[in-house]
Amino acid sequence: MSSIPKALRSWLLLVAAFAAVLKATDRVPALLAGTPHGARIYASITEAEHAIGARIWAPSSYPDSLAWPPSRVDAWPGPPTSVAVHVSGRKDGRDRLVLVESIGAPADPPAALLDEVEVLMAMTVRVGRRNATLTRVVAPDGQVLHDLSWDEGSRRLTMRYAGPVEELLLMAASLERTHP
Repeated sequence: MSSIPKALRSWLLLVAAFAAVLKATDRVPALLAGTPHGARIYASITEAEHAIGARIWAPSSYPDSLAWPPSRVDAWPGPPTSVAVHVSGRKDGRDRLVLVESIGAPADPPAALLDEVEVLMAMTVRVGRRNATLTRVVAPDGQVLHDLSWDEGSRRLTMRYAGPVEELLLMAASLERTHP
């Protein structure tokens, strides 16, 4: 009689080990690509729009220090669906602007799309007709950045910028749909 529970225990241990290996293997492609686990990565805004079935908004005006088109677009399945548009600097190719939009309901950016930061200060500013929160933050690597976040209908828009606040506010003011 004791052989049945022992065999069952061995079988359950084998199934649990197999599940753990599959879960770990699932994370390998995201680690190798340097992308968030669970997010889909797209090469363009148009490609991401087709995949998520919604328009992605982007500023119509950028400082000359930023390169266009975006270096990549990440989509998080949600709920709500969120996208992160990454725009690199012309000189160094590093992310200088990340625009995160929640689509369908205002929500904070998922941690998988926008790194956690330490807040230094926050204030309320105007973006068009809306109140927005402008936050000065420190990234994990020590870089000082500016976040600007506001709700626009069923979306929450968050812009993280490695540059002057004045440029961030101008980009936010020019924000419009990429494809009318």
